[in-house]
Amino acid sequence: MRPTLTVLFLLLAGGYRLFAQEAHAPVTPIANRSTREVRTGSPGAWGQIESYQVPLSCPEKYVSLFQTPSQQVEWHLKAGTVEELGELLESAGLTREESESILYGAHVMSDSEGARVFPDEEKVFSLPVETRVKLYSLLSHFQENRFHHRPIYINNENLSQWFQGAEIPLSAVEDVAQLAYPTPRGPGYFFADLPVTLRRADSAVTERNLLKALLRRPGLIARVRLDCGVPLDQIADYWTAGYKNKEVLPLLESIVRTADKPVIDVAHLLPPGARQLLNCFPSPVHGASGRYPDWFWTCYNFFLRSPVDIYADDPNRNSILFTEFKPTMPPLQFGDLILLNSGNETVHGCIHIADDLVFTKNGPDIFSPWVLMRISEVVSFHDLYGDVTLGAYRKIPPSPAYEQ
Repeated sequence: MRPTLTVLFLLLAGGYRLFAQEAHAPVTPIANRSTREVRTGSPGAWGQIESYQVPLSCPEKYVSLFQTPSQQVEWHLKAGTVEELGELLESAGLTREESESILYGAHVMSDSEGARVFPDEEKVFSLPVETRVKLYSLLSHFQENRFHHRPIYINNENLSQWFQGAEIPLSAVEDVAQLAYPTPRGPGYFFADLPVTLRRADSAVTERNLLKALLRRPGLIARVRLDCGVPLDQIADYWTAGYKNKEVLPLLESIVRTADKPVIDVAHLLPPGARQLLNCFPSPVHGASGRYPDWFWTCYNFFLRSPVDIYADDPNRNSILFTEFKPTMPPLQFGDLILLNSGNETVHGCIHIADDLVFTKNGPDIFSPWVLMRISEVVSFHDLYGDVTLGAYRKIPPSPAYEQ
């Protein structure tokens, strides 16, 4: 049985801490209707959510913009000597035997900035999964290790289904399956070995198709069933979010009044700005200022008609957070802000929609679309070290009373 959002808040890691429109690039949902698994949630104040997974295919014109990595495997570590390198590996939980095995036969270059390790292809493929998890967790601490620092997230245990329609040979899928490793806590897998996988492609076409497939991003198509035993006025109150989203009320009433089986796509219940962004990759216009929207831009502008250019690294972010939002606890309301903390750092934020669904943009780049996801998968996506905790905030209405 899947966890509800309330259970997720209370149980994961012993309970989460609370702490203080231009045109968009179209996407192609890659899915086979015959294999879609529709998940039905429990009825709640929002109605009843029915949803199914779709990987979203990056626009073709964007693939050429992706910085293709060097196909030489290179690991960066902060160690000056081979002895320090071994000590660093062991400090990450690797045994001496594992450390010696990793370094055996590898070419190591050291300078004032640290060590660069060049393992051979066989070593990369032969790593036991337990060793790979510990080593890649260590590598992820250093930004020089681009694909370990932000590994590709695959939320589907069935890789054949994930790569459906990708036109790549089975051998490439098998390579990914061998090199993927489980997330620390939750569903899905990480994949950090893009360089060696691309190098093994048997043609330029296969290499490009594999890259396109690995640039897919998980999303959800979701709808709300209104005839689920929950009073319409309660459902309407939930989706209007204290009249911050009051425009949806006539639509809800019309559907209930005229439909035999009243259901509505969640997209139609989002505020106008978020509705236009859903299931879209950023357009080049979004990057006119030199950067693309990130999670804080996405969360802050959720209810706004005209977006404000504010980002997660803005020096005023925390002051805005603490003056315009207040901490809250489950049960969450539509539009609440959920923050993900790792150690002392906020690594991501998303918007609570209903049940266990959130609205999220999982990267500050052109390859990250705005999507609906389950909160458990968002946690898995960003939880590199198994220590992520959640906090929730609610927008404070203007005093003395909120008026649209």
